[in-house]
Amino acid sequence: MHRVLFGAPPSEYVAPANAPIEQIRQDWFAAKGALPDAKEEAALVQEWVEDEILYRRAIELGLDQNDTIVRRRLVQRMRFFLEDTYRIEAPTDAQLQAWLERNPDEFALPSTTSFTQRFFSRGQRGTELGAAARFALEALEENPDATVDGDPFFRGSAFDDATASEITRAFGQAFAQSIDDVPLEQWSGPVKSSYGLHLVYVSSRSSAEAPKLETVRDKVERDWLRAERARHNEEALTKLRARYSPEAPE
Repeated sequence: MHRVLFGAPPSEYVAPANAPIEQIRQDWFAAKGALPDAKEEAALVQEWVEDEILYRRAIELGLDQNDTIVRRRLVQRMRFFLEDTYRIEAPTDAQLQAWLERNPDEFALPSTTSFTQRFFSRGQRGTELGAAARFALEALEENPDATVDGDPFFRGSAFDDATASEITRAFGQAFAQSIDDVPLEQWSGPVKSSYGLHLVYVSSRSSAEAPKLETVRDKVERDWLRAERARHNEEALTKLRARYSPEAPE
């Protein structure tokens, strides 16, 4: 066991002079906010020497073989390495505009609805829920500014330029679908939600529209860069597949 563990002397020794001293100092500064003093630096160099010795012997013994965690870590580092082997130039406005036009659904401005609602709680009204909502609707139809005896709603009563997803989160899917059919500028309902009934006054709607580049430039550029990295990575993997697995389908 001693012979297996310690082996024969290597052809190249590990010496403190081999330590990546600048990297060691930078790592210490990042963690501590100051450069190491002489004593700390000497200890860090000695720690690096010990780690390097153990690392080299582990490789010689094949401890990196058939280890799922080591394999996963090396694959991850190799993917990072592939990304570091090329530099993506900043995209031009023409490239971003073309990307925006090819992927309109990714960047389209969603439709919005602005509305006011009066809430009638299922938990508080019980069997009187429907009658209370209908009675309040009659009052609002006669006078849109009438004060009605509704219940507090934890999301509030007024919603400006709310998207479909925001309405769904606030009221539930059924309400979000129903509000699309509510006529403009008149009190309507009752509209059901996850919590009870609502009387709704829709003041405005906007349709989904394709945005101009200047309004979504940052998002388009991030998406374009992500796609470029994916394309370069795939090209690099294709070359590696040709080298290591030429029979594999592309």
